[in-house]
Amino acid sequence: MSFIAVTDITNFTPTQAIVGQETTLAATVQPTNATNKTINWSVVSGPATITNGKVTPTGSGNIVVRATIENGKLQ
Repeated sequence: MSFIAVTDITNFTPTQAIVGQETTLAATVQPTNATNKTINWSVVSGPATITNGKVTPTGSGNIVVRATIENGKLQ
């Protein structure tokens, strides 16, 4: 089996969340037959926490979330 790298992550949801309400993060990984499609989520800026792929805003304001793929390319 050959390694197939992720080329893009698109269609992020949600685009809005409510303070104090946990919301599941989701996105589409391309190509669909990539070897590893597991998305790792992290907060870049803004009042929020992420646990197990779920974001919880802890205050009002804009939140920037980053989606990355662990081992997304052959190492």
